[in-house]
Amino acid sequence: MRVLRSYLWASVATVTVLAVLSAISPPRMLTFGMLALGPALAMASSSPACVLGVGGYALAAAFAISTWQGLLGTLDQILRLLVMAAVTGISWAITRHRRALLDGAADAARERDLLAAFAAQSSDAIVVSTLGGTITAWNVGAEHLYGYTADEAIGTDVRRLLSPERVRVMDQTMADLAAGRHIRLDEVRRIRRDGSEVLVSVAVSPIRDASGAVVAVAATERDISERKKREDEERLEAERRSRAERMESLGHLAGGVAHDFNNMLAIIVNYTDLLADEVTPDGAPDLARIRDAADRAGSLVDQLLLFAKREPTQVETVDLNDVTQEAGELLRRGIGCGIQLVCQGYPGPIPVRANRGRLDQILLNLVINARDAMPDGGTVAIEADLTEVRAGPRNPVTPGPYARLTVSDTGTGMTPEVRDRLFEPFFTTKPADKGTGLGLSTVYGIVSDAGGHITVESAAGIGTTFVILLPLATDPLVTEPLVRELLG
Repeated sequence: MRVLRSYLWASVATVTVLAVLSAISPPRMLTFGMLALGPALAMASSSPACVLGVGGYALAAAFAISTWQGLLGTLDQILRLLVMAAVTGISWAITRHRRALLDGAADAARERDLLAAFAAQSSDAIVVSTLGGTITAWNVGAEHLYGYTADEAIGTDVRRLLSPERVRVMDQTMADLAAGRHIRLDEVRRIRRDGSEVLVSVAVSPIRDASGAVVAVAATERDISERKKREDEERLEAERRSRAERMESLGHLAGGVAHDFNNMLAIIVNYTDLLADEVTPDGAPDLARIRDAADRAGSLVDQLLLFAKREPTQVETVDLNDVTQEAGELLRRGIGCGIQLVCQGYPGPIPVRANRGRLDQILLNLVINARDAMPDGGTVAIEADLTEVRAGPRNPVTPGPYARLTVSDTGTGMTPEVRDRLFEPFFTTKPADKGTGLGLSTVYGIVSDAGGHITVESAAGIGTTFVILLPLATDPLVTEPLVRELLG
């Protein structure tokens, strides 16, 4: 406003001085026309109103002077006034256009400043780099996401933020951006300063200069780790519910059939025992085969009942380390020739709340499964220890300390298709007379009932590893020393 006032007074003063000079000079057009300098000078204010004000003042001065000089109503006066009006109008039009340009530039500058401030403080990471990959801009969101300050990041190569697979295709990506294409990646890995990985969604756009040429690229990245964690948790929970519902339905069916079949089987066994005293020597082998078949059927019924979980179980605090060592001694005797069973214990107790018989059943089923996967011999390893599950996007259990039971073999392994169906009830790759498809589904049910989780890693021709996580017993007198030892 002060500058505008200065321009206004300077223009008025100029018109006044020129008017006085015109009044005391002979009535010449050249001297009189100098009054037009007033509106022209007022253009420097960039204010159309100022130009009109000064132009009006100059026009009034021109009328007064020409009248005082005796030119009232003459063509000479009219021409002089028309010249002043024309100069004023042209000056006003030019100033108005200039004002519009200045206002537009100011609005654009404000928008750029606002956008720059928003980008600088955005919670999303915004990274600008040259087409060669040199970082030129780094906002607060990028500092939070990656752990580098702006001073540390600017001037470095953007490749250190990328996963190896993205580094391999970066040249092609930059070529696509240089061609004006926009790139969006819904889920991609990035590398933080501490070396950890983070999942982000990325939108990359080219930046053009005034001529329209692409000179840089801008990437907006959003951390989706928590979202992926929730999605994975929801998916795992949905899978768990679906599996639990299927297991419950099959369990009811299997349990009902098993109980009815067990009643009929008891009659067969009882009559077989009665006939044992009356059968002739020639019929004894046939009767023995009947009893053997009944025993095998009874074993199958026991598996069905265990799968159905119809029988109540008593839960107590047991030492998983003792369970594995004792079960290992028993299993080692009957596992068969050519197979070595190795049990690796933990130096201290591993208390868990579970049924001792169910834990034995887990080990029995897993070791038998491993034995059958090694027809030419091999090694079965059982290990019990403690582990700390940390928070992560793909962790299937709540973070904290857990007991870990690992059973691995050097057998034939399995294909991904088999692995995906491994815990389905009645699914088996063994011949009909070698397996029922209930062993691993029973293991899955026992582990789930105990609040644990089981995973399997396997590849054809390499071997298989089962990892079971079980919650530690909640007695603080037992668990607190173990947790302190685990966490160091």
